[in-house]
Amino acid sequence: MRVLFIEDNAKLGGATSKSLTRAGFAVDLFETPEDGWHAWQVVTYDVVILDIMLARESGLDLLSRARGEGLSTPVLLLTALGSVDQRVHGLDTGADDYLVKPFAIEELVARLRALSRRPPAQADSIIRYGDVVYDTAARDISVGEAHAPLSRGESIVLERFLRAPGRVITKDQLGDSLHSLDQEFTDNSIQVHVHRVRRKLADMRANVSIRTLRGLGYMAVIHPSLADT
Repeated sequence: MRVLFIEDNAKLGGATSKSLTRAGFAVDLFETPEDGWHAWQVVTYDVVILDIMLARESGLDLLSRARGEGLSTPVLLLTALGSVDQRVHGLDTGADDYLVKPFAIEELVARLRALSRRPPAQADSIIRYGDVVYDTAARDISVGEAHAPLSRGESIVLERFLRAPGRVITKDQLGDSLHSLDQEFTDNSIQVHVHRVRRKLADMRANVSIRTLRGLGYMAVIHPSLADT
């Protein structure tokens, strides 16, 4: 599970990150809301841990901005203040869970795992990006009048890309998504699924393609030159 952790207390952030890493999480720690916000926009995270009392910007303001931009990643708020009014305000702003400092790392781990198991907030059966329309229920992709069916593996890969357009999807994240199909997924098998999705998009002359970012992963993008034709 990949976790974005935005916490301006270096000591707390460092200690918590180490504990989460030992528990099997991949943690990206940022001490400023600016750096955390940039990462949130370009990387696909499973859960975000967000401190409310950040020095430069309120965590609630950052959360409100994220929800306004359509980022539906589950968010767990951390705070030293545990009043009912504040918890309600945080949940109304778009938080999914709340944990009051000081906390036991075991409880944080349990809450993160629970959040990761929740279904996506935006689980529409029809996904649109560029000129691509994907029906997740029928596993059918269309561009204009052209249609093509997808295998289960191809559908899992395409949906992961289309639900996070313009954001980096790592091979590990694709592997996690495909895990239920095969316990022994390799880099090569992931590349095969990505190649097949790319080929179907290209054959249908979609203005959407899957870009490879060396050392990072993949990203669904729209080609302006194709979008204008």
